[in-house]
Amino acid sequence: MLERDYIMRLIRQFFEALEKLKEEKATKPVETLQIDIHSMYRAYFRQPESFFYEQDAEYILSYLQTEFPEKEFLHRIEMLSDLLCYDASIQQSPQERKILYQKALFLMNYLDSHSDTFSFERRRKIAEIEELIYQ
Repeated sequence: MLERDYIMRLIRQFFEALEKLKEEKATKPVETLQIDIHSMYRAYFRQPESFFYEQDAEYILSYLQTEFPEKEFLHRIEMLSDLLCYDASIQQSPQERKILYQKALFLMNYLDSHSDTFSFERRRKIAEIEELIYQ
């Protein structure tokens, strides 16, 4: 029970922090947003942003699987894919933006195929990312 409470609190804190960043997108400089995003990579995934920028999606998935308990694994995938999407949305370089969206898409597709709950929201996000990548 305590473990489940911890996971739910972690997820809530993460998405509250991410939502706050999204709200600040219009008012904060991109550089400040990037610093905040980079700190979220370290805080929630125990690696600097460079790890997620440089490694391929399969390796990142493998890292998550070995680093986090099984009960957290799928939640961490969802959290990371949302963070990658937001990070991609503020990237200046179209190439960097596309790479981050591709990683987020890979993780979301993995989550979609391995989760025991169907999510219209997840399917909507997958469709949006595919549109952003392949437009």
